[in-house]
Amino acid sequence: FAHKSSVLEGHCKDLGRDFSEITRSANYNVVIGADRAEVDKRLQWFGDHYRGIVGDQRADKAVADARSGPAVGTPEQVIEALSSAQEMGMTYAICYFPEAAYDRSGIELFEREVVPALRDRSG
Repeated sequence: FAHKSSVLEGHCKDLGRDFSEITRSANYNVVIGADRAEVDKRLQWFGDHYRGIVGDQRADKAVADARSGPAVGTPEQVIEALSSAQEMGMTYAICYFPEAAYDRSGIELFEREVVPALRDRSG
């Protein structure tokens, strides 16, 4: 996010556009659980579900990519990651929950724990 914001700021300067007028957003794949075991269980489900569609190799890569994402972890970890982006100027987060069509508990945990914390930090 920081790198892309810097590039955008440079382009704005070149074009004479006010960088502060732009809503900066980021896209996140959210895998959230009350604890690490629950996060791992959700990632396992994602891999098992995806494996049936794309095969083992691509599913394993997708899980590895998801595992290293900034919005993967406990509520505290997700809050920290999104707060960091918020402090760098992100004002809009687009969140995708891989299991949403089958299980809304991750979304509910995010709504209950993460959203209020980010709202409190933004003033």
